[in-house]
Amino acid sequence: MRKSIYPFFVLFVLQLTVHAQVDSKVADLLAKQPAETSNSFREVMAQLERFSESDISTLLRQLTPPGKGANAGIEYAANSYSYHVLLAGKGEQRATFVKGAIAALDALTDKDNKGFVIQLLQNAGDDTAVDALKRYLNDDRLSEKAARALARIGTESAGAALLAGLQDATEVAAVNVANALGFMAYQPAEQQLLARVSTEAIPLRKAVLYALSRVGSPAAEPALRKAAQDVGFVYDVTDATAAYVNYAYRLASMGETAAAEKIASRLLRSAKQDQQVHTRVAALRLLTQIDGNKQVNVLVKGTKDENSIYRSTALALLAPYLNERISWQIGRGIFKADESVQVAILRYFGDHNLVSMLPEVRRALDTGTPNVRATAVNTLQKLLGNEAAAELIERLGASDVETRTAIKEALLISKNSQLPTLLTRALSTEKDSALQVLLIDLLAQRGVGESVPLIFEIIQSEAPVEVKTAAYAALPQVARPTDLEKLMELLFSAKSEHVGPVQQAVIVAVNRGRDRIDQVQQVVARFQKTNAVSRPLFFPILSGIGGGEALALIADYTDNADPGIRGAATTALVNWSGAEALPKLVELSRKKVMDAAQRDAVVKGLIRVIGISGIPAEQKVLHLRDLFEIVETADQKKAILSALESSKTYNALIFAGKYLDDEQLKSTAANTVMNIALEDKRFYGPDVTRLLTKVMALLSGSESSYLREAIQKHLDEQTDQEAGYVSLFNGRDLTGWKGLVANPIQRVLMHPDSLAIAQEQADQLMRQGWSVEDGVLQFNGHGDNIATTEQYANFELFVDWKLAKEGKEGDAGIYLRGTPQVQIWDISRVDVGAEVGSGGLYNNEKNRRHPLKVADNPLGEWNTFRIVMIGDKVTVYLNGELVTDSVVLENYWNRSLPIFPIEQIELQAHGTHVSYRDIYIKELP
Repeated sequence: MRKSIYPFFVLFVLQLTVHAQVDSKVADLLAKQPAETSNSFREVMAQLERFSESDISTLLRQLTPPGKGANAGIEYAANSYSYHVLLAGKGEQRATFVKGAIAALDALTDKDNKGFVIQLLQNAGDDTAVDALKRYLNDDRLSEKAARALARIGTESAGAALLAGLQDATEVAAVNVANALGFMAYQPAEQQLLARVSTEAIPLRKAVLYALSRVGSPAAEPALRKAAQDVGFVYDVTDATAAYVNYAYRLASMGETAAAEKIASRLLRSAKQDQQVHTRVAALRLLTQIDGNKQVNVLVKGTKDENSIYRSTALALLAPYLNERISWQIGRGIFKADESVQVAILRYFGDHNLVSMLPEVRRALDTGTPNVRATAVNTLQKLLGNEAAAELIERLGASDVETRTAIKEALLISKNSQLPTLLTRALSTEKDSALQVLLIDLLAQRGVGESVPLIFEIIQSEAPVEVKTAAYAALPQVARPTDLEKLMELLFSAKSEHVGPVQQAVIVAVNRGRDRIDQVQQVVARFQKTNAVSRPLFFPILSGIGGGEALALIADYTDNADPGIRGAATTALVNWSGAEALPKLVELSRKKVMDAAQRDAVVKGLIRVIGISGIPAEQKVLHLRDLFEIVETADQKKAILSALESSKTYNALIFAGKYLDDEQLKSTAANTVMNIALEDKRFYGPDVTRLLTKVMALLSGSESSYLREAIQKHLDEQTDQEAGYVSLFNGRDLTGWKGLVANPIQRVLMHPDSLAIAQEQADQLMRQGWSVEDGVLQFNGHGDNIATTEQYANFELFVDWKLAKEGKEGDAGIYLRGTPQVQIWDISRVDVGAEVGSGGLYNNEKNRRHPLKVADNPLGEWNTFRIVMIGDKVTVYLNGELVTDSVVLENYWNRSLPIFPIEQIELQAHGTHVSYRDIYIKELP
């Protein structure tokens, strides 16, 4: 008994081993999908080349029904390989792949998976796949794929299989098979196709007509012609006309040009109605394709057809056959045609450089409708090029308004180097005021500096009001540095409505000068010579010129007793062209005595200047937050919240988030929070998650669903929502903070009971000096450091701080891992070396202790630190400026030891009134 079982057992074990090996090969292959580089892709293709027929089948039989597994790896590998085996020299691999795919096709039961394998056979299949594929021709779900695969194989046996499948196919399958036969242009199918040409089922009729048009046999012509006639030679749902047209093109491609020409001529005669124009166009194209020279007269006639689609086609097709005679034929009698025909032909003359048609173009300029004349202007410009300018200028006087506009547009784009002279000369002799205005505008838009003397002459003449107004308006566009003195002189004689253009012209003259400094000095000198009453005329000029010297001249006038002068100076500052006005605008914004309109202007101007300034984003945020505290209207607050968005800092995000519950501001705040958070993936953590969740609830409008999806995707990508930035100070109380007990070395040596007692005493002392007021952590100058209850190793820390303006010997700091310190102090204290600025590691002895630059804001103003500590190295940004760059922080408590690997963070108490806010930390690996 054992002897009879043993061979079977051995065979069974061997089969299991082989199957395990195959599965292992497949698993190894799939582990590399999808291939992410070209090298890995080539490795996968090489691995598949070593697969046997059985391996291929096993791979494809791993496909699972949609929704029940992951097929992506199999599909990616198999589809790529189905193209790979078509490369030269891969015939053996192709044969193996096709056999394996056929075996898998027979084994799979799910039709979606079968469809995928059929798709592979469409890519790589050959005659050996025909028998397997034809079994699916009458399957409504798979017939389209099977028919397409057979058509792509394209052999005689594939065509025969399709033809056999057509005989007893369902309607759905018949459509797919007929389309495949058409794709193959399989001539033996013609009789069966003709037998079905009158079917009532439109999808099948379309497929049959298409297939007959592809076969291209003479026997199909009557049936195709009748089908097209039955629908009136228009393109409709049956595609009968399209099939007949395609049939004619097919005949032409097969060399049956006489038959094709006969059909095209018939169509051209039959399709006269507008709804048949596409049929007529197709016929004209085919006739021209067969013999264009023979169709020239037909094309010429078509250029004057009333149908614009047909006319455009005829014009385009005629281009290769143009000569003097044909050009004359096109132009003859065009003025008897309707306006659209004239316009089309005139454009054609220009597009094809038909210079011989210039007489007809000029005639159109003289006698055409406004639209025709406008087209003729453009055509004349194309045909004559630079030479057209003089003729067009001469024609201005005799032209109507529409033609003048067309001439003006043509002259604006003219490249004629003599045009400035021609325009200036024309203006000097022109008497018609409307034409004078037009010429002045042309000179202005062309920036013709040589016209300035004439412009000045017109301004000083008795010209009509509209002409003078145009002349003044032209000055900013034509002003030259050499005109500066005359322009400043003109300031005093110009009427109030003309002062603005003159002021702008002065600015342009200064900015265009090669020696701008000298130009500015001319303005300054003239300003200083001008009496007090007239000096405000220069305020907008100084604003446009910008610079420190101009600012110094105007700054004091914001306090002038005269409301008019004070308002003019304020307006100038608000519109200042450079960022140097920022401090003065900040100062101005804090003035309590200011009417609502003036305050609103100052707020808008300050927001603008903050935006154009080159200061770091962190500093911009500080300015905008300060401004937010003093503005009065909801619109002003909205403007500030919107401006915060461009700074893209964490502090800006959190600040805007405070107003998500404000009925008036929540919509603007939501946009700012969303746009900052989504743009910088470094900003995450519980606070950001909370704010973005609020934002999603506030979104409304047509794009709200899309934006919610974007926010949710952003949140989902944050793998640990509890990590990221967390707040160390809640803005309400001292939760998370404690008093300071000794130093890190002493604390670690204390008995827990003693440490607890000492901590309780330290907390009591801490509360005497530290408090929370209006969301700000305040130290009153009495007591000891305040420390975090948690300890930190590597981290990024944000903290805003401010030293009291009225304080003495301002001095504070931030202890990192319980060690002094990132320095904060009053930089005016030169006696202790504070002039080097805040942000240095003050207690270092061996490593750098001073900051790289001074980046402090004045006493009484908020500052912001970004501190990064990794290992024993510290990097500090003060107000967005790098002041400490990866410097080792020494162990102040024992300089023979490195810094502690983990410890508390402390805010130093040093007898100075100091404020802190917005303290956020992110732990780093």
